Amino acid sequence: MPNRPPQQLTILMSMYLGYAAMMICRQMVTILSPALLADESLGLTKTNLGDFAAYGTLGALFGKIIWGPLADRFGGRFTMLAGIVLTALFVIAFGLSPNVMAFTGFAFLLYCTKSSGWPGMTKLVGEWYHPQHYGRAWSILSTSSRLSVVLATLFFGWLLSVMHWRSVAIVSAVFALIICVGCYFYLKDKPDNPNFFKDHSEDSGDAELALESKQALDNKYNHPLRGTNTLDGLLIFAKSPRVWLVVILLMVLTCMMAFLDFVAVYLMESYQLTPSQAAMASTIFPVGSLAGLLASMAFYDRFSKKGIRAVLTLALLSSLISVLTLQYLPLLNLNSQWNYIVALGAIFIFAFSIAPAYYLPMSIFSIEYGGPHSATLVCIIDAFGFAASATFAFVGGRLADSAGGWSSFMNMLILISAAGVASVWAFMHAEYKAANKACPTAK
Repeated sequence: MPNRPPQQLTILMSMYLGYAAMMICRQMVTILSPALLADESLGLTKTNLGDFAAYGTLGALFGKIIWGPLADRFGGRFTMLAGIVLTALFVIAFGLSPNVMAFTGFAFLLYCTKSSGWPGMTKLVGEWYHPQHYGRAWSILSTSSRLSVVLATLFFGWLLSVMHWRSVAIVSAVFALIICVGCYFYLKDKPDNPNFFKDHSEDSGDAELALESKQALDNKYNHPLRGTNTLDGLLIFAKSPRVWLVVILLMVLTCMMAFLDFVAVYLMESYQLTPSQAAMASTIFPVGSLAGLLASMAFYDRFSKKGIRAVLTLALLSSLISVLTLQYLPLLNLNSQWNYIVALGAIFIFAFSIAPAYYLPMSIFSIEYGGPHSATLVCIIDAFGFAASATFAFVGGRLADSAGGWSSFMNMLILISAAGVASVWAFMHAEYKAANKACPTAK
């Protein structure tokens, strides 16, 4: 099928740009936060900013409940197009908000509609890519999230220095709507040929990995949940220990990723930066995430479940060491310039280490285990993650405003990072055992 790779590339690029559009709109809450804090006419505090992130995360949680079943029912194309349009409209409304209540409400709605992106892509990836390439496809798509945040933070952070923050929000929405027009013409729900992959075997050269891949392709076309309704799927998910393990993993990792919402203000207050400088310096976090995802493109599909278990566990150990570095950096007695450089390096390594574990295992698991209910499953898992993240945002903003300040905040992040090491090992160990059970000759 010579047209298979071009078709897959077109779908991949459409998803990539569409999700980037939604992420840019969502990220405006974080990008604008230093300017909102510096705008004396608004009278906002760090607690208010933490509340924006918290209520926004609750909106994302609510959105997962809505968009998952919608994506399973109407397909990935509809879900993504609707999400792009609505996120653009709500970021405009956020930029025009006059008070705390309006900011909070539109942050909630903005995050809610942005939640459509991942379930939409889950359906599209499941339809358009071979199971042996899920890791590669998700690695590439996940860089959309990180790269768009990096470029948007740099560009819109610079734009804040020459344009009022309300105008910056409107510019981001216009950009998203332009991308939506392209996605309308190029996104397609599924291949025309129902046997898109059956006549195209994938040989990894590794016996264990090849057996896992064969089992995954058989599962794709003969999924045990085929023909079940949403309620049946939910009951099966609720009884699965593997589902609960990945839920715990995502709750922990989403809290760790939520550090991004505080990085700009943390750097501004800890290293006496201007709002514009802080917004641009905070790109070190998404740059680290992007680098981690680029690295995962090279290795993820090349490892068996056992290999991935080891790699991700070591990565989460690195993230824990990075947070410990941030907390105890003053003990190194470095000058202010070196403190700043080491802090940026620690934030980079933290983001680099957690990004593959945050994006890939849950996404691949949802397609393989969820089958016809994959979007619903990915949204359920994400919903638990966002619930944990909302709690983190509420508590984090108040800890940063407390007498203990950022030291108290970092102590909380250390405990969460330690939990991340244990949870990623536990889930990947369960996946390794499940793969061995399905392919008993794979040792």
